[in-house]
Amino acid sequence: MQFKRRPSKRSRRASLSAPIGCGIDVVELSRLRQAMRRGGQAFMRKVFTKAEEAYADARPRTRLLHLAGRFAAKEAVIKAVAQIQPTLVLAMREVEVRNDHLGRPRIVLHRRKAARMAVHISLSHVNSVAVASAIAIRSR
Repeated sequence: MQFKRRPSKRSRRASLSAPIGCGIDVVELSRLRQAMRRGGQAFMRKVFTKAEEAYADARPRTRLLHLAGRFAAKEAVIKAVAQIQPTLVLAMREVEVRNDHLGRPRIVLHRRKAARMAVHISLSHVNSVAVASAIAIRSR
């Protein structure tokens, strides 16, 4: 039988001291619908990437729910990143929500300064609201 080595105290301490930020956001569908009507295509271009719009458009019955989830995710990520690196102000389009091959949401940051950061996201939605939570971890 072979035993695995325990990580040294130094490596455990280093992993525990990695800067971590968390963020959460809730979006009411009625308010997002209103913002989309008022802002039109300019609002959509400012907030969502073409891939995010295409993802939602492919689901016409639940389009607004998917857009609201992505909007909430972007806000949560921006809040989490700001806790780690307050001088790094991300625009909505610099945070992209994609799905992996299993359909799980993942975050892609389109900013060179954010390259050394991993962001974990969780999304949920019901009839009238979407919520997202994000955890950002900066690697050393």
